[in-house]
Amino acid sequence: MLMKRMFMFVIALLTCGTAFAAGKADLQLSVARPGATATVDQIIYDGKLLVSVADAQKNPLLGLTAADFSLQQSGRTAKILGVQPIAEAQDVPRNIVLVLDNSYSMEERNAVNDLLGGVSELLKTVRPIDRVQLVVFDNKKSITVGSRKLRVQTFKSSKPAELQAFVEKAYSKDALTTRTVLYEGMLAGLDLISKMPATEPRFLVVFSDGEDLNSKVKREEVLKAAQKLTGFNAFAIDYMESKKADKFLTTFATQNRGQIWKADAESNLVTVFQNVASKMQFFYVVSYIFPPSGKMTVVPASVTIEEVKTIDSSPMLGHVYFDKGASEIPAQYVRFAAPGETTGFDEQKFGDTREKYFQLLNIVGKRLTVNSAATIMLVGCNDNTGVEKGKKKLSAQRAEAVKNYLQTVWNIAPERMTIEARNLPAMPSSINLKEGQAENRRVEIRSTEPLILAPIRSTYLANRIDTPALTLRPEVDALYGIASWKITAVNTSGTLASLSGKGAPPKETKIPLGTGDLKALAGGGDITVKMELLDRKGQSVVLSPDPVKVNFIQTSQRLAQKEGAKVQEKYALILFDFNKATISGVNQEIINRIATRIKALPEAGVEIVGHTDSIGKEAYNIKLSQRRALEAYTQLKAAAGEKAAERIRHSGVGPKNPLYENNSPENRAFNRTVTITLEYMSAE
Repeated sequence: MLMKRMFMFVIALLTCGTAFAAGKADLQLSVARPGATATVDQIIYDGKLLVSVADAQKNPLLGLTAADFSLQQSGRTAKILGVQPIAEAQDVPRNIVLVLDNSYSMEERNAVNDLLGGVSELLKTVRPIDRVQLVVFDNKKSITVGSRKLRVQTFKSSKPAELQAFVEKAYSKDALTTRTVLYEGMLAGLDLISKMPATEPRFLVVFSDGEDLNSKVKREEVLKAAQKLTGFNAFAIDYMESKKADKFLTTFATQNRGQIWKADAESNLVTVFQNVASKMQFFYVVSYIFPPSGKMTVVPASVTIEEVKTIDSSPMLGHVYFDKGASEIPAQYVRFAAPGETTGFDEQKFGDTREKYFQLLNIVGKRLTVNSAATIMLVGCNDNTGVEKGKKKLSAQRAEAVKNYLQTVWNIAPERMTIEARNLPAMPSSINLKEGQAENRRVEIRSTEPLILAPIRSTYLANRIDTPALTLRPEVDALYGIASWKITAVNTSGTLASLSGKGAPPKETKIPLGTGDLKALAGGGDITVKMELLDRKGQSVVLSPDPVKVNFIQTSQRLAQKEGAKVQEKYALILFDFNKATISGVNQEIINRIATRIKALPEAGVEIVGHTDSIGKEAYNIKLSQRRALEAYTQLKAAAGEKAAERIRHSGVGPKNPLYENNSPENRAFNRTVTITLEYMSAE
């Protein structure tokens, strides 16, 4: 026999297609037996139900297993963890109140021995964890319930022998009463029931051998008191002399999820009490849990990585930055140990802007070698704060360090290099911020020859992805709440992302794709994204949508199919001074050069994006970046013409989506820029 487990505030019953539900949640229990009726008698607690099951003839069904039951709630299907007969459920105590009519008529009808035998049969089913309370009539003693004096006495125990001894004493000749106070006894029994845990099975058994003749309590009060209680079963044994069951006891039992038995003679009492005991045994404790479930959407469903021929014109940042109080050139600047190592140096073999920047001293050395008439000025600066305040000598030492490298390794004549020492640069960054102070500790390389500080050109194949990130949108149904989650994204190239957190997962999570080796990503094939969730009951569920398809388009494939190669020309104007948006000098020459390319490539799309570093408020920086982009657009429009301007888009993103992390002076300098990209197809 099996039962249904139930959720808070819900009682559900399904009889071969017939369901009964009460409470806020729509919980339904069904039994896979034709004609069977399953009744939820008690919500023990969340995850356990007390259930009774009867066949089509109203007989108890025994031997049911978890496979015989199913439980649903609001579209969820529960997992049945186990089913036990109540007698075997050692963690679920029964609370039993037995109200016994011990009026003198029992002696007159020679029924005492049979009654004691019947009670003994019932008490044999009592387990050590059960709680039993007896209520009998008493001529001399009384108890108080509310404001009422009830002429009964009670006894509590979990030991059958103690309970049996109390009953035998109550039916001794000295204890039998001359008054019948059944309603008072029932009211006392209901009071005891009300004090028992509502989350545990509660049974009220009433035995009467005659009508109530002497109670000061009316039957309506008993019914009203019972209506205030929920979650108990009332069983009645009618040993009255009438042939039909007492109407009041019948009403009381049926209105409180119970049953009445008629004992026609004293010889029936043992059997009737056995039936009552069996009825209290015909319950099952059904344990259940609702597993978490869900699904996850990944957008986009596919990504495309393509090779793009890139003609990159990187800005030449003529600044060498120094550590606080130091005049030694930092290790990140690439230097040769001797003149012989400079042979074959080619600035165009470097691709990334930062890689080019750290070759700054060698690029300047090579250009001075090629342009033998060119001269430079080295302006040493300090941050003019703390240990560097007023230390022009330190500024001069920094400039001397640069001069010395160019002279000893690149053989640049000292007379071609002049030195100026000052405190702050002519265009300083904020001296109140540590970032600004770091940017002011520098040597500026200046030259009247434009070629010395001209942009660094290089041509290479770059990989580009059509989406910056995968967007994950989980939809989770977890009745008990989520305790933790973990996201992984992998392909054969390795783990692309591993994120985790406590509590419910975000409604939307982004996994960046464009920050690593795109060629390796493309070679790794489709991306498997998985979210593992653990609910607060320790249950896990894995959401694993279809893999994200990865397409890789190579330049060789495009050319073989006569589609032409995709080409992008990238330009970055040198670099705006801190908090400035003015384009002048060498930057103006770059604008003119780009305008010439735009006119020569009538099919090329042009995009201008203004950037800033992260110093200052974001809202201000966004407006500053927009001014920078607008300044570049205005000058390009003037140089390339109105018709060409129709192909030019411009925007400013401020510190968002920075070109480089804002964690060093050079990175922040490279972020104070406008990037201009031309994109077109070429047959070459």
